[in-house]
Amino acid sequence: MVYLRDQRIDDAFFALSHPVRRAVLEQLSRDEMTVAEVSRPHGLSAAQMTKHLAILERGRLIRRQKRGRAHYLRLEPDMLREIDQWLSRYQRFWGEKLDALDQFLARNQGDEDAG
Repeated sequence: MVYLRDQRIDDAFFALSHPVRRAVLEQLSRDEMTVAEVSRPHGLSAAQMTKHLAILERGRLIRRQKRGRAHYLRLEPDMLREIDQWLSRYQRFWGEKLDALDQFLARNQGDEDAG
């Protein structure tokens, strides 16, 4: 079960690793769009964009829905929440480490001033 969660997060991070895919997520954060609308600003071939969209779908970051002849894309916030929860553990860890470093440096600065 943990492995499946790790694989989902791996797929999502891989999807986030490319600037075009991050730009697509930014576009979809504003509203649902067709594949053609999402593709337009990137100047990629249909095949290239199809690959990027498939990676985002595999990463569970977007969802595609066919309506008539058009394919609509929308952002899937659940995986972004899962990534945020995963990252928050490390934010707490590093926050504690940096707080301890601040305290250490403050103590040592006080020792240098006295000496």
